[in-house]
Amino acid sequence: MKLTDDLCAHGRRIAAQRLEALLAEVEGVRSGEDIEYVHRMRVASRRLRSALRIFGECFKGKKAKRWRKAVRQVTASLGEARDLDVQIELLGEMAKDWQGEEAVGVALIIEMLRCRRTSLQPGVAALMDGITGDGAFQEMRSEIADRERSNVDTSVLHPYAFAHASVAVDELMEHSHSVPVYEDWQGHHALRIAGKHLRYALEAFRDAYDDGLDDELKVLKKLQDTVGELHDCDVWLQRLPGLREEAPTAAMAIDRLATVFEDHRRELHSELVEMWFALLQERFLFRLLDKLKGRSIVEACPVRVALISDVHGNVSALRAVMEHARANGVTAFLNAGDAVGLPHPVETIALLRERDVLSVIGNIDRAALRIASGKKVNDRQLEMATEMLGKDDVEWLASLPEDLRLDICGRTVLVTHASPGQEAEKLTASTPENRLSHLAGASRADVIVTGHSHMPMMRECAGTVFVNPGSVGRPRDGPEASYALLDLPSMNVELTRVSYDAQGTADELRAQGFKDLPKDVENGRMADKVRDAGKWAETFHIEHAHAEQVRSLATLIFDNIRGLHRLDPKDRELLEMAAMVHDVGFSEGAEGHQRRALDMVMKADLPLEEVEKRMLACIARYHGLRSPRRDDKVFKGLTQSERKRVVKLSAILALADGLDRSHASLVGDVRLTVGRKAVRISISGPGDLTAEKEWGSLKAGRFARAFGREVTLDG
Repeated sequence: MKLTDDLCAHGRRIAAQRLEALLAEVEGVRSGEDIEYVHRMRVASRRLRSALRIFGECFKGKKAKRWRKAVRQVTASLGEARDLDVQIELLGEMAKDWQGEEAVGVALIIEMLRCRRTSLQPGVAALMDGITGDGAFQEMRSEIADRERSNVDTSVLHPYAFAHASVAVDELMEHSHSVPVYEDWQGHHALRIAGKHLRYALEAFRDAYDDGLDDELKVLKKLQDTVGELHDCDVWLQRLPGLREEAPTAAMAIDRLATVFEDHRRELHSELVEMWFALLQERFLFRLLDKLKGRSIVEACPVRVALISDVHGNVSALRAVMEHARANGVTAFLNAGDAVGLPHPVETIALLRERDVLSVIGNIDRAALRIASGKKVNDRQLEMATEMLGKDDVEWLASLPEDLRLDICGRTVLVTHASPGQEAEKLTASTPENRLSHLAGASRADVIVTGHSHMPMMRECAGTVFVNPGSVGRPRDGPEASYALLDLPSMNVELTRVSYDAQGTADELRAQGFKDLPKDVENGRMADKVRDAGKWAETFHIEHAHAEQVRSLATLIFDNIRGLHRLDPKDRELLEMAAMVHDVGFSEGAEGHQRRALDMVMKADLPLEEVEKRMLACIARYHGLRSPRRDDKVFKGLTQSERKRVVKLSAILALADGLDRSHASLVGDVRLTVGRKAVRISISGPGDLTAEKEWGSLKAGRFARAFGREVTLDG
């Protein structure tokens, strides 16, 4: 790289700034009264070392060598002191509410750390004396100040910024494979160091760019903070065994610390995986390097992308869709999740890992990860599919984000499996308008892409286009594979069907031992009890919009309190069916309509097992203020476990029904915060919610009795 006077002038200015930042902390570090002085000096020393390295050709000879050695000594010498400061502060905050032997044990550990920190302070003070004496730092200060120049032509810095950042990006990407591997603490630490190198390089050249690279530095700071906290957990987890020998009486405290740090590390690792793969999918590093060249990013617009979802291991259908899409001008694929399934899960994942496919995780993908971790699920197909997956396949699934936000041709595209912020909600052609309006406002996206329902759908609401491309591998509305074409920036959507060898896939499933699943693939039909219950209810001229609103609210409540009710997905399906049929008794008048609903459901020709029909009839019957009684007809014939499920589900249904008292579908969102003694319910939506609040509060009494919590409702 050919040097210029401007480059070295800039390098001296940056080094001078960082040197002054270091020297400003000397007296505070010497006094030892505030731990932040040590922190700031150590950070300043790292930044100064980075400047001396980046502009190394501008600082030559024995003098520069002495400077680098002196700065490196400061960084190293303050390392243990800073670590102890952080550890003492962290333990004090973490254990402030601990009691008994745990409190005594952690106090002992803190005192040991304080003693060690106190013993270091004389050495730290001596180091400060050396900095202010006639040594390398004062020499550096004099040399840099004397030669500093102004009026640098920053345009000549762009190639240097790009070159140094490219090296740091390469270093960062070398450790990308370590990100999804929970146990690879060494790889995570190396990623942390590489991230610092990139960040310090950007800081060295930020003045050469109009925006100061502010957004990019914020992103890298967030990444560095997460990996830094992860490293802190690793340090503690590696140190705790030694503490057991040093302080055997603190065993209980050390046990608790081990649990706390392990749990926190798992949370941080999940955050890191999501953050890292979001950066990759958003092409953050590519965009950064392109920006550093000093030219704006030019996208090839307009662009056409394919929207796919719910492949479920049907690799033949996926190949046909990808071939069809590419023949129609598609340059990239956005996958809304649920790759896992039969007959070919491994081959399906291999296709979805190609460079032009960006994916999010689906609920079946999550279930596969649970199976891979040793948990049992009652799903033979999914268990068989998961057993076929290799380690790389599982790690890829684990790396997938919950959602994906992209900026394409000036349009914001949000991809998620179910709905934004929800793991199980299905957005369909019948989803209430106000629900979509709320999601549009909360997501701030031009296009929201979802899957999960296996039914293609395109709706526009509040300026946002909602697209469900249907299912590639398990469509519910015909045997042909389903996907969508999205043109940007126009936001034109084309729902598309593609023929493939469905018969061949069905034969493969039969060879794997399945009977019903091959028929679903051949006919493009899947059992949908909720849909069937809704069609039956419509024969009694129910208010369909009200039923859909109650269904939407009931499932949101169910999903919000999974840890409280501990019911399973089949119970959620029962709740959805009950929402669709709860008002069939109105066909003969309002009075007694709840009792009539029970009788009508019991007589209905629905594709349900007898116990399912009994429970459905009872849930629909008890959607009012009255709770079930032990001697009530039908209810008394249920087992104790079934009665408990009915009590919980009917309480949820009653609350949801109360929250649409006006039958105007006004409530766009409902959130529940569950405490040990109380549940707080918050609702939002346009218009006057007075009736919804009043009747929601009344029916919340049912909820309170069913779940043993006080309930408050606000809007």
